[in-house]
Amino acid sequence: MRILTVSMVLLHRTKVRAVGNGRLYERFSQLNWRHSMASIASADVSNFGVARVEMRRRLLPEALHVWMVFRRQQWIFLGVFILVLSAVLAAMLVATPVYVATASVLIEPRKTDTIDLQSVVQGLPADTNVVDTQTQIIASPTTTLAVVRQLHLDRDRDFAGEVSSLPAGAKLDKADSNAGGVTGKFAGAGETILSMTAAERRAALILQSIVTVRRQGLTYVIDISARSSDASRAAAIANAYASQYIARQSQQRVGMTKQAADFVASRAEELRKQAVADDAGVQTYMIAHNLMSAEGATMAEQEASQLNRQISDAQANLAQERGKLAAARGQINRGGGSDIGAVLASDTIRTLRAQEATASAAVASLGSKYGENYPDLQRARQNLADVRQQLGAEQNRIISTLQANVQVAESGVASLQSSQSRARGSLVSNSQAQVGLLELQRKAEASRAIYQSFLQRAKETSAATDLPNTDASISSMARLPDSAVWPDYRLGLIVGAAAALALALIAVGIAEYLDDTVATRDEVENDLAATYVGALPELASSAPRPYRSLPPHDYVLERPFSLFAESVRAAGAIMISPRLSHGQVIAITSSLPGEGKTSFAICLARLLAAGGRKVALVDGDLRRHALSAILLPEQGDDERLLDVLDGHRTLDQAFVRDTLVDLMILPTAGLKGTEDHLTDERVKRLYDALRARFDVVIVDTAPVLGVVEARLLAANADGTLLLCRWRKTATKAAQAAISILDHAGVRKLGVALSRVNIRQYASAGRNDANSYQKSFANYYAS
Repeated sequence: MRILTVSMVLLHRTKVRAVGNGRLYERFSQLNWRHSMASIASADVSNFGVARVEMRRRLLPEALHVWMVFRRQQWIFLGVFILVLSAVLAAMLVATPVYVATASVLIEPRKTDTIDLQSVVQGLPADTNVVDTQTQIIASPTTTLAVVRQLHLDRDRDFAGEVSSLPAGAKLDKADSNAGGVTGKFAGAGETILSMTAAERRAALILQSIVTVRRQGLTYVIDISARSSDASRAAAIANAYASQYIARQSQQRVGMTKQAADFVASRAEELRKQAVADDAGVQTYMIAHNLMSAEGATMAEQEASQLNRQISDAQANLAQERGKLAAARGQINRGGGSDIGAVLASDTIRTLRAQEATASAAVASLGSKYGENYPDLQRARQNLADVRQQLGAEQNRIISTLQANVQVAESGVASLQSSQSRARGSLVSNSQAQVGLLELQRKAEASRAIYQSFLQRAKETSAATDLPNTDASISSMARLPDSAVWPDYRLGLIVGAAAALALALIAVGIAEYLDDTVATRDEVENDLAATYVGALPELASSAPRPYRSLPPHDYVLERPFSLFAESVRAAGAIMISPRLSHGQVIAITSSLPGEGKTSFAICLARLLAAGGRKVALVDGDLRRHALSAILLPEQGDDERLLDVLDGHRTLDQAFVRDTLVDLMILPTAGLKGTEDHLTDERVKRLYDALRARFDVVIVDTAPVLGVVEARLLAANADGTLLLCRWRKTATKAAQAAISILDHAGVRKLGVALSRVNIRQYASAGRNDANSYQKSFANYYAS
């Protein structure tokens, strides 16, 4: 567990997030590394939970730090925000207005037709994907070209110009902006597209870029929106798309209906001929197989029925004749001659008369049904003649007549039975032929049914060519837009504000990332690995308005209890040790010129002197000698410091007393030649003499990076303070200065930040005293 704790914390400590100033990059800190190693080595396993919480807290930026970054970069934020927002507003003010008009088309896949055409000409199915397909058809190149030709857009200067000069609201793909892009979307779109002129192609391409076709959710309504700088043109384009789509749908349906009608008519004619041929085949077959019928029965069936009736009659007649002959023979055998004559005469006459009537009826019946040569008719007539002849015959021939009658009856029965046998053979033959007849009849009936169906459809499709047959209708026409959709000042203001905010925050982040300057206590302690002495506020941000024009070294005497004066005292309290029995020499230096070290040296010296200490202020900047120029402008070329070092003057002869406080100043007029006045021995001798006479000796040196003398003066001092100008001194410059001081063996007292703008919240870091200056406002003199 201890090893895991060490690994995790070492990994976290290796990369220290510079949250003090909000920078996003990470820096390596050897000081924190060593501190972490020491603390973890002595930590107990029980502290792992605390370390984990601390690690999680360090990984996430604190809200206060983020706010601190924003406040430091507030002018950049405001500048970028105002610039971007102004650019957006200016673009909207000069933008060409864009109007949008929308027409709606309703797809009706379940529309009820006046005539049932679905069995011949199929309409759109009730499928939601069909609406998406129709959306693509509306936006197709064919519809676009039809709109171009309807509105004559190829003659419009906004559509007939170059593709690069598009009307308001038009947007082209990158592939369409080149020379070949004009025909790219219309390749392979059919004969109509291939007949386009170059002007029509350009107009169609531009038109497609300003028209949007989309479906309303999951409904059957399709919206056609057109954008244009002219409100009436936008409405005309949207309505033209809708009308062209409906017209195209109608033309397609009419063409399909006509084609179907022609097909059905030709097919119906073929089926008619087939039905006629099948009916003729049935009749031919019936004639060939003697299957002709009358009154619902075939000829053979009718003949068999008649023969059955005739046989029954003939057999009854035969039985009667035989009875009469038997009776007559019986009487003859009994010898009744006279009786026989009367009986026979009476019976013969009655019989002959009955036979005459029967024969006459038979002749009449057969004559009405059959021809003159029909055998039965002939026999009936012959029978009638015989009966009539027998009426006049002698009675002695009655018996012979009766016998003849019996013979005739027997012959008739035999003849009828023979005819019956022939009729039965014909019925058997007809029954076998009936199977083929039924097959031919079924085929003929099927042909007639199909023909009737196609004939009905042919009538319907012929009538449908004059009816409106579209699966869509215009739900609403596009009306003239009341106002332009662009520029939308409300939306533009919102988007512009959002974009300005985003870009301003990005600019703040970039500025903070590029701001590699010393600005906070954390940077001093982590990046420079130095002790943080304090922050010195700039008078413009801390002093009352009437005093802001005063020099800092005069302001500390005018306002000794101000925030600025307290900051100088606080820095001095950290640097000056009260335990030393002798005086203390403190060197004030900086990395680069203009970082406020001279002003701070004068302010600190005057405050210490005003507090009752014996203070000497030495101008160690032999190049610019700014301290001497500020406090002793009348000195001129009167060199004093170098004379003391060379032994030409004593300290008493060289010192100049400050006019405002009891402060001794050792000025310099600067180097006049190449002679090396500053040596290690001379500087030590000077510092020893000053320690003996003063409590505090403050030496204002030259910037350490550019002047070698500053290193010698700082190396022999009891302590050296490096002054960095807040948010001006580069971190690398401060690091280089510290490296030089370390190499020279200088005892560093720490680093102080000068000219800090305390109006910016937590300007020197949240753990700096100036961060809480508002809480102590009543403690400072107003």
